Amino acid sequence: MLPCMFKKIFGFDCIGCGMQRSFNFILHGEFGKAFHMFPAIYTTILFCLSLILYLVDKKRSRHKIVISLAIINVTIMIVSYTYKMRFYFLN
Repeated sequence: MLPCMFKKIFGFDCIGCGMQRSFNFILHGEFGKAFHMFPAIYTTILFCLSLILYLVDKKRSRHKIVISLAIINVTIMIVSYTYKMRFYFLN
């Protein structure tokens, strides 16, 4: 796994920390662990797939789906990161 440069420099997790391990858990069939490690993993995968479809097939209008999934994904990432950091800094 690639190390997180943000964590090495500042000493705490970035907003994307856990994504690699979470994806690795999905590849090994451990879906609950994947969600626990990085709650936005499933929306990230959906977003990436819809973005690929959008870039490959420009005839169909998928930009609203891509934008909606991006907003949902960023919202989940921010909420889960805030929740995780709240416990990190309070302890």
